Amino acid sequence: MSASAQDGAEAVALPEVVVTASRFARPVKEVLADVTVIDRQQIEESGATTVLQLLETQPGLQVNFSDSKAGNIYIRGAESRMTGLLIDGVRMGGQDGVFRIGGGVPWEAIPLGDVERIEIVRGPSSVSYGSDAMAGAIQIITRKGEAGVHPFVTMGAGSYNTQTLTAGVRGAQGDWDYAVHAGATRSDGFNTRPDVSHSPDTESSKSSESGLALGYQLDSANRLQLQASQSRTQMRFVDFYGLTYPTDATANTSTSALGFTWESQWTDTLSTSTKVTRSHSDYLDDDANSNYTTVLNGLSLDGKWKGLGGTVTGYVERKTDYLNAIADSWLNTYIDASRSNNSQGLGYGTQWGAHEWQLNVRNDNDSVFGASNIGAASYAYQIAPAWRAATSAGNSFRAPTLEQLYGYYGNTSLSPERGHSLDASLTFSKSGQELKLVVYRNVFDDLVSTSGNYYYNVARASVEGATLSGSKRFAGFRLNGSVDQINPRNEAGTNAGKYLSMRARQTINLGVETTLGEWTLGADVRDVGQTFDNADNSTINPAYTVLNLRAQTEVAKDWTWSLRINNATDQSYKQSSFGATYSPGCNFLTTLQWAPK
Repeated sequence: MSASAQDGAEAVALPEVVVTASRFARPVKEVLADVTVIDRQQIEESGATTVLQLLETQPGLQVNFSDSKAGNIYIRGAESRMTGLLIDGVRMGGQDGVFRIGGGVPWEAIPLGDVERIEIVRGPSSVSYGSDAMAGAIQIITRKGEAGVHPFVTMGAGSYNTQTLTAGVRGAQGDWDYAVHAGATRSDGFNTRPDVSHSPDTESSKSSESGLALGYQLDSANRLQLQASQSRTQMRFVDFYGLTYPTDATANTSTSALGFTWESQWTDTLSTSTKVTRSHSDYLDDDANSNYTTVLNGLSLDGKWKGLGGTVTGYVERKTDYLNAIADSWLNTYIDASRSNNSQGLGYGTQWGAHEWQLNVRNDNDSVFGASNIGAASYAYQIAPAWRAATSAGNSFRAPTLEQLYGYYGNTSLSPERGHSLDASLTFSKSGQELKLVVYRNVFDDLVSTSGNYYYNVARASVEGATLSGSKRFAGFRLNGSVDQINPRNEAGTNAGKYLSMRARQTINLGVETTLGEWTLGADVRDVGQTFDNADNSTINPAYTVLNLRAQTEVAKDWTWSLRINNATDQSYKQSSFGATYSPGCNFLTTLQWAPK
């Protein structure tokens, strides 16, 4: 379900604040960035079982799988590796390039878990989060404890002999609060390569996850928070070009996030947040005996001061990246590398009548690439109570991964990728309806590509685009939808004038939801235009349309039953021609949740 709307009825459900846009909690109405919040109610009503299912219908985003294992997210047509992910403020990602050239987040391994909300920031966010967030940032915020004791159990079953079970409890006593959960899912899978003979003839998967949140209120002005989560995913796949074919290979991915935060409200106008974080991402497959391990450490101090006629924010941060890889059967060499980055940022925001401004600057000092300075500026004007216009401009960057520098195809002469962005928006919001138009242009210089046996920088690529999204309630129905039109092109080199691969030039999302008695019913249609599998545009993935249905009802006190039907019209489509990975047919998942109120 598209969550872009913030109409009157939804405003009650949406959180008061959003934290991802500026590193500090701010009221949603004060944020100038293009932000979407998917709250807990929307997550439950969607029937989604993965993060990717929630994100694929959001305006300005495209989701696809480059093969049966690697999920990708493209924000405004930028490369998937340019999207940063935070889990409760912990930086996530991989420095390897096994299935994602240039590394990036292993989205298919990120669990939905016990999530409170998901925040999406579109547009360059390097000025807040550095190299990872060149095109935007997504933050998953898990649920915290609250007064009382609140257990829950969710059981599910569905197509392909899918079975899922999650249980947890949240609560608080005195100055302590807690939340803990654990879950597991398994599926026999479907045949992702019916065009070739392989064994077994279906690709199974299984996963597990767990999470812990522990908070302590030292006094009225100081709070300590510990967050920890982990997930493990195992997937069988047909490696048609690999070493084990026709026997299926196995890919194992694990991720973990650990964060400790000390939040202080020193005065009415001054607050700080100190955070220590560590994340781990590990990939292992038994085809080439590959094993890549990435560890990302972080230490930051953020401050917010209300003064000088507005709000001043600042931070200092140190990040350290580690990559370890073994030599494998695909000629990948042994890697044991690290790098560090020290950064400082400063921001100022103010409002004067109908005018709002936000200015940010950031300095990075990378142990490999040296110093870098970027900035961003945003302005909004409240034309009338229901009409708001805004514009922003910013610079961004992404440093090459350790694998791109020191791996088998590595090149220590690589330069960081650079981005320049400009966007403008017009929003109408009144009485349960919203309509928003965003137009933008992103230019990327020194993009990292690969050819032959090494990585290299190419000159330039650009993406011009427009997103029209809206929502309206009438006669007991809520309608929502979005249309994205983009022009993603290489502007120089051998493929100058060609479209960037794996991005559809047009996507349409339409949704409807209604309540009938005790039932909540919904339907979503996603139409995705054709994409090109390669840089020279010689291989085409045809356009496709998918219909998903969902229903939810309270079957008894404290018991909720849900049904989600994916690809209800049983469409056959391919998101990637590489490996000729086929789509699942019509499939369903039904869940039963017990959660005493």
